[in-house]
Amino acid sequence: MEFIDDLKIIWRFLSKYKRQVYIIFAVAIFASLIEAMIPYIYGKIVDLIIAGEAMSVIVGILFLWLVLSFVKDWGWRRSYLLGRETAMKCMHDFLLLLSSHSLNLKLQYHKEQKSGKLTSRYIKAADALEGLLNDIIFWFISDLLVILFILIFLALFIHWILFLIIVINILIYFLITLKYSKPISVDIVRTQKSYEDAFGFTYDSISNIQTVKANSKEKYENEKVSMVFKNKTRKYFRRVLLKSNKMIFLQDSCLTIGIFVLFIVIVPMLKNEIITTGQFVTVVGYVGLLTIPMRKLGKDIDHFRRWMGVMKRGYELLDEETEPYNKKGAIKLEDIKGEIEFQKINFCYHETRRVLKDISFKINSGEVVALVGESGVGKSTMMDLISRYNIPTSGKIFLDGIDIQKIDLGSLRKQIAIVPQEVSLFNDTLKSNIIYGRLNATDKEINEAIKAANADEFINNFPDKINQEVGERGVKLSTGQKQRVAIARAILKDPKILILDEATSALDSKSEMLVQQALKRLIAGRTTFVIAHRLSTIMHADKILVIEKGEIVEEGKHEELIRNKKLYYKLFSLQSLGESDG
Repeated sequence: MEFIDDLKIIWRFLSKYKRQVYIIFAVAIFASLIEAMIPYIYGKIVDLIIAGEAMSVIVGILFLWLVLSFVKDWGWRRSYLLGRETAMKCMHDFLLLLSSHSLNLKLQYHKEQKSGKLTSRYIKAADALEGLLNDIIFWFISDLLVILFILIFLALFIHWILFLIIVINILIYFLITLKYSKPISVDIVRTQKSYEDAFGFTYDSISNIQTVKANSKEKYENEKVSMVFKNKTRKYFRRVLLKSNKMIFLQDSCLTIGIFVLFIVIVPMLKNEIITTGQFVTVVGYVGLLTIPMRKLGKDIDHFRRWMGVMKRGYELLDEETEPYNKKGAIKLEDIKGEIEFQKINFCYHETRRVLKDISFKINSGEVVALVGESGVGKSTMMDLISRYNIPTSGKIFLDGIDIQKIDLGSLRKQIAIVPQEVSLFNDTLKSNIIYGRLNATDKEINEAIKAANADEFINNFPDKINQEVGERGVKLSTGQKQRVAIARAILKDPKILILDEATSALDSKSEMLVQQALKRLIAGRTTFVIAHRLSTIMHADKILVIEKGEIVEEGKHEELIRNKKLYYKLFSLQSLGESDG
């Protein structure tokens, strides 16, 4: 049953705080019982006055009412405060769980998702859980208990016919709510998805603000968000509005007719002395007391489905497969040589698009290997396989003779450093970005890495030196400066395997010279893979792998490949001709 499954999800987070939950429900039961008793006390006082009872008895009951009212108010306040605190803790737990899970999802998943859309999804899900607990679960139980105790008092102390009329009215009211709240929740989820789409576009625009402004595309970006609102959000929200309006009308009509029928029956009962004047006053009190929790419970059921839909949108992220960190029995690497071997590697995206075909090669420790080929032939994909961002469809990759699938993922990646073409830095200090691969590095080691990367040349010119903030994605630094920060980070990490992905392709002459000097220091003694379009930069590589359509079509040193006069020769000749024309 879907409702039971939903409650199990909520209990997953509440169960950590069982003691608080039990206290909340215990106090709610006590306060609800008193809430239901008070109209009965009113009626009893009226009957005692009519019967001419002594004032001392009436005053005693009034004093009892006063004490119970204070106790009830204290109970509701206590329950409210503890409920809010527990809901906040559960929301934080859910948010941390989703955040942690998102960070552990495979890299390919993040490549296929918009970051803003993903972030919006789990923040709204955590907010929905807090709303579910704060405004529904805790108070739903309280309102339900008030109704239950009122029905018990009606059945035991007033009259069964009045009890029956109210029970029927309540059942019809909830049937109306259940019928309309489900389709409303479906449209709420659709509205939520449209907001995620809009938030995704907005996040992309802000993340690429320099490109937006360089092309004067502010209006174009706003129109993308506007189209989502016009074509999706408003349409689904209007559906929600119309269905909710109809449901509220039917709910109110149900309550009105129920109260009308109740008074049609109760007035003759009072006239014929089937019930007393005090009992009549009690029933009138119960009608007023019932109306509030009835309306609230109707809204609660509706809101439960709405918020549950939003929460489950985030909760579904937990079903996405994460990377296998801390795999039982995995081999933890200590000191390695850095020998890499690919054996008949094939790789497909989504089991359909074949990217790599029967890739086999062996790289000795300390060798520099260049991967050459046009864009999209699978060079970066091959490197992603070494870091286990992706898993081969078939075949095996060995590091020092060990199948990398058997190696502990954390210790594998500790041995690998990547210097990409586009370096993305955290919005933090230079120091925080440089030590990210090795947080326990000493100041001496940090300074040595900075000098080796030729980064001291610009870091010393900043007012705050190494504590200079670099801005969102390192926007305060030039491309060459970001490259040298990435190299300093790699030097400090001290990996055995190095991957350079077009590390100098977007630099001016001076920056390229400084980066090339730093790269020579970084490469020394490490097994290095170089992905390069500028073939003049990899002429001295120990081995060059030429990739075409996901296959290795040539392999050898620069001189050999030139003599063969095949694809590498054609690519090199075209580039040489282009550079001479330039």
